[in-house]
Amino acid sequence: MSGWIGFNTAVSGLLASQRKLYVTNHNIANADTKGYSRQVAIQNATSPHRLPGIGFVGTGSSITSIERVRDSYLDYKYRTENAPLGEWEIKRNTLLDIEHILKETENEGLSKYVDDFFKSLEDLSKNPSDDSYRVAVREKAIAMTNHLNETASKLYNLEKDINYQINAQVKKVNDIGFQIKNLNEQIFKLEIDGKKANDLRDQRDMLVSDLSKIVNVQVKEQDGKYTVSIGGASLVDHSNLSKLKDPGVTEVSKISGENLVQLQWENGNKVALKSGELKGLLDARDGTGINGEYSGIPYYVERLNDFAKIFAEKINEIHREGYTAEDVQGGDFFEALGGGDIKADNISVSQSIKESLNNIAAGRDDPPNGVENNKNILKLLGLREDKNFFKDSVHAQGTPEDYLTSIISALGVDSQYAIRMQDNQKLILNSVETRIDSVSSVDPDEEMADMVRFMKTYTASAKMITTFDTIFDVTINRLGLVGR
Repeated sequence: MSGWIGFNTAVSGLLASQRKLYVTNHNIANADTKGYSRQVAIQNATSPHRLPGIGFVGTGSSITSIERVRDSYLDYKYRTENAPLGEWEIKRNTLLDIEHILKETENEGLSKYVDDFFKSLEDLSKNPSDDSYRVAVREKAIAMTNHLNETASKLYNLEKDINYQINAQVKKVNDIGFQIKNLNEQIFKLEIDGKKANDLRDQRDMLVSDLSKIVNVQVKEQDGKYTVSIGGASLVDHSNLSKLKDPGVTEVSKISGENLVQLQWENGNKVALKSGELKGLLDARDGTGINGEYSGIPYYVERLNDFAKIFAEKINEIHREGYTAEDVQGGDFFEALGGGDIKADNISVSQSIKESLNNIAAGRDDPPNGVENNKNILKLLGLREDKNFFKDSVHAQGTPEDYLTSIISALGVDSQYAIRMQDNQKLILNSVETRIDSVSSVDPDEEMADMVRFMKTYTASAKMITTFDTIFDVTINRLGLVGR
């Protein structure tokens, strides 16, 4: 009996080494597979056999399970830090787009157009009767208003682009949720016997990691049931999927009049987002900068609207006090194209000035005392250095140049903050990824060392089987042949 125990022990060692080699082979084959976690074969001693008068004799070993090498805390940490990175990447990229739209450099941007307008007024003040100078004033004013119109239009288009991205991200969240639900069902069926479906679990973890950059997720597994939540509400509850409404309900934009998607669950509840790409997109699209809100596109559109409105009102107020080349009291210099309040997207040089240069009110006094009178132009020029120009604005004070500088300064501060937050999150996430790799990634050198070790134990077990085979041969076939 003891001989057969020894033989079975050698066979169990051979099979254990063989299965470990299979696992090592699988690790090496997936060394470059994204999201793959290194697997190890868990080996345990089998129950010993009791021999009368001798005691317990070992009966070998067996592979009880194959486990992933995974740290659940690092997974949680990665998902927690991945969402803020997604949020600040979106915000940084949006601010970069706004910077490109505003283009405030020495040779271009709204400041340059305002400067050109005042310079044209200065030239006209030297010779108010010269139509060439009047043409320059009109053209510089038209160029400035066109630039404001185009800038507002580009910001509206950026809002529309972000709205498309939000729609796309909603679809992506629902698609990932559907894939996780399917994997939950497969994993649950395959793990009925207690063994782990490691490769499918890797796929599910990778999907959750992708999802964690879009929205802030929470993951829980209990009794084999896997739940993924967004802001406390379940997206996937084992085999049940709760989708985001696609397309979501729409709400009219306060700045462009476009229909914008609002984020909701299919049951109508609001989605509680704390971070992630979706939150970054929503903040960038809807942030007004009021009461602690993020300063997104509406904030910069409102600043441009504020500038256009007050700039036009101040110029119009002085222009109406002057007299034209035909000794008629001047009208508005700027107006709203299509009527209504003057904003960045509709500010325009008045139709009367577009039709006739004589309608530029250069003179002052009643009567203006001739076409060479430049007193009203000088009054308009004085507005350039008026520190109370924007006294009625809630956003900034000072001269027109001061106001525009404040817009760019606010944009610069927001951009620098977004860059710092993005860089900080990258450092944190890279640190977590490094720790995950040190735990879960496949090291080919380590696997090669394991392969050599398992080959040696396999060879030793095979030799032990050969030894027992010799013993059985002698015992069974050769004993009792003496004297024949």
